[in-house]
Amino acid sequence: MINLKDNMKYLVNFQIELIIKNGRKKKFRSTHTILENEVEKNLLQNFDKIKDWFVEYFHKKPLENFIDVPKFNEEYTVQVKVGRITNSINGKYKTF
Repeated sequence: MINLKDNMKYLVNFQIELIIKNGRKKKFRSTHTILENEVEKNLLQNFDKIKDWFVEYFHKKPLENFIDVPKFNEEYTVQVKVGRITNSINGKYKTF
């Protein structure tokens, strides 16, 4: 059994904007949980570094890992904006 209090470190609230080739935009809001073992020890107390780590992580993973991707017949680009990161153990947070 996983002890979430010991493992769940950060909650990242973020917005994804899909910009479709014809200029339409579709926005999604979501939350992602970062476990302590997913980030390096030197990042653990720095919200700006966690944000940078998450954006890089987001771009390396398929979009389907974060949202239900609509089926578009057109090309689209993806932008991600982090809104808030919360340390789930001590309650400290930073809004971006």
